[in-house]
Amino acid sequence: MRILSGIAAFVLLLAAGSYTTAATSEAETVTFADFTRINYISTSMSSVYFATTEGIIRYNRAEDSWEEPLTGAEGIDNRDVRRIWVDLFDEKLYIQTSTGPYEYDLLFREWFPVMEIPQLNVNYVHVRPPQVMHAPPGFLYGSSGYLTDEYGRDFYFNDIVDDRAGNLWIGTWGYGAAMAGSSSGFIELLPFGLIQNRVDAIYDDNGTLWVSGSALGGFRTGVTIFDVDANQFSHIESGIGQGLPRVDINCIASDDRYIYLGSETGLYFVDRDTRQVVKNLSFRDGLPDENVLALEALGDSLFVGTAGGLCLITGPADSVLLIRPHQFINSAVFDFEVTGNTVWIASSIGGFQLDLATGRLRRFQDPHAIVFNRVYSIKHYEGKIWLASDGGLVGIDLETGETYPYVSISRGFYGRALAVNDQVVATASTNGLTLYFLNEDPPLEREFTTQDGLPSNEIYELLLDGDYLWIGSDRGLTRFLWNDPDRID
Repeated sequence: MRILSGIAAFVLLLAAGSYTTAATSEAETVTFADFTRINYISTSMSSVYFATTEGIIRYNRAEDSWEEPLTGAEGIDNRDVRRIWVDLFDEKLYIQTSTGPYEYDLLFREWFPVMEIPQLNVNYVHVRPPQVMHAPPGFLYGSSGYLTDEYGRDFYFNDIVDDRAGNLWIGTWGYGAAMAGSSSGFIELLPFGLIQNRVDAIYDDNGTLWVSGSALGGFRTGVTIFDVDANQFSHIESGIGQGLPRVDINCIASDDRYIYLGSETGLYFVDRDTRQVVKNLSFRDGLPDENVLALEALGDSLFVGTAGGLCLITGPADSVLLIRPHQFINSAVFDFEVTGNTVWIASSIGGFQLDLATGRLRRFQDPHAIVFNRVYSIKHYEGKIWLASDGGLVGIDLETGETYPYVSISRGFYGRALAVNDQVVATASTNGLTLYFLNEDPPLEREFTTQDGLPSNEIYELLLDGDYLWIGSDRGLTRFLWNDPDRID
């Protein structure tokens, strides 16, 4: 009996160790979304929890900074969090949803249903809006609890919590979180998350992500600027003032002078220093079509792909030069990739190579007949390039010319999303996300969907960043740990 008891204890110890290892690894998926509509607030000694319409976000009181949102935890629909409660020392966290109350398990990072929410030891109280508060610059405060911006829009306070340590924590409906001194009443906005949920464009500007997409009639729209290392967000709002109109932004590129935004109504130039729109080009300025789908900055020139052709913008006067108008007339150009002196072009009539030295344009002839019509995306990494079409993927070794066909077993591809490195090829499918693990022979194909923790199967853009894959969908921007050592495929 002693031997059996010892074996059982040893097994339990091993199991506990494995659970601890899994729990301390980073979440496989974390989604950043439009967290500006706040339902409820709770606070502990160290953190403030905001229940938003897109999930739970956390503010670290001691460090005056945002932590990662709790959108990677399993067991609930992040859009269904109505109320939230936390105890004094962050040991117990509860929420109320339309299906009942849940408790957060800190060890497994998962929500579990409970019968009721117990009485908690707390140090805060919900309060009514003060009669007098001092609004942030550009806003006016209404005594019933709302902020009015310079464009006449009202953002009401849905909840206010007094933490009894000198702070008021405020949840607005449409402008996110804020805080104020309980005695001074000076309101400070605490922006966090995207300005809109739909993500069609993700551009990495030396560690800062510029994110945008289709406007879709959202209350606030525009571009989100995400400093990943600092976990800080800022926004360029569209549809207000004289800058960026409320339009779909399809693509983003940059050089030393500007951030370029390709939209359904032309090309917009954003000054790097001021982050203000300084000019725009449209069809009347020489673009083949108003709808800009792809951008590639190269030196002092900018390749522009539109729904109706291809052009090059060059020179200090930003002159527009049409490229091969007879070849690409009334043809959509979806993507660019530069390798050496060659610009690869993905279009509705196939994949092309433009030699910058000679001006020669050649169409890629796929021996596998996978890429023969529309090519949605082209991506390059360390001597290999991949083209994505309706039928699948083709990889090309740029040194030997050898080609590698990848005919997917999933339900096909969706749009133009593609990302590659030396270990994995990621692409969107009609079911979600498909990964090809290149270190296997033959490459292992694995599909990920909402059943695997993705917030949506509608994927519009992908960007690889080391062990992480940034996923743009209709539910926000998701950081996915594609190289998770604890995942069992």
